[in-house]
Amino acid sequence: MSSAEVELPAFPAVARDAGSAAFFDAAARGVLLVQRCTSCATVLTPEARTCLSCGSVDLDAAEAAGLGRLVSWVVVRHAPIPALAGAVPYLSAVVELDEGPWLMVRLIEAGSAEIHADARVQVDFVRSGAEENTGELLPVFRLTASDVVSDVGPEVAEGSA
Repeated sequence: MSSAEVELPAFPAVARDAGSAAFFDAAARGVLLVQRCTSCATVLTPEARTCLSCGSVDLDAAEAAGLGRLVSWVVVRHAPIPALAGAVPYLSAVVELDEGPWLMVRLIEAGSAEIHADARVQVDFVRSGAEENTGELLPVFRLTASDVVSDVGPEVAEGSA
């Protein structure tokens, strides 16, 4: 996983608490944490508090590979909250991690011509808050190098005319 920080319009600052400290500590190391049920081993989203498969509340943090596929996306052109006014337009996406859970994320460094269903994506991290180096690192996703599609049609890209 990459922990490179990219230049983006500021995310609103997030507040660390006892429930999110392990997640943000892992993000600072370039690691995406998810939850794993200790009863049935189902992998769940980072914010899960109950297993969706067996109902257990016994969950442990687990490191995700940070790879997945693009399920859906939308270009957000109007800020849903005032704190995001400087960030529009941006891509909001649903990503299915290779481990199974679906996450709603921000997709970065992708043009509309490059995006397609099932595109492979990988995690990266950006800093929250307007002040440089003061906010927590947050996960975002980008297309993997193998899934960046050029603006030419598939017949041209494959060499046939």
